[in-house]
Amino acid sequence: MLKCSFCGKESETVIRIAIDKDYDRLTVKHDVKYACPECSKKKEEEKKKSSKK
Repeated sequence: MLKCSFCGKESETVIRIAIDKDYDRLTVKHDVKYACPECSKKKEEEKKKSSKK
């Protein structure tokens, strides 16, 4: 089992996500975070809402 970095729930699958705007995984130092499917969906919805502003 893997653990979600956001809600702490254990899950069979997790998804690596980027939260920061202008994220560049090759040049920007960052903390690696993994999200369960539910948190991943929530983060994607938040990202879409903030990009519309």
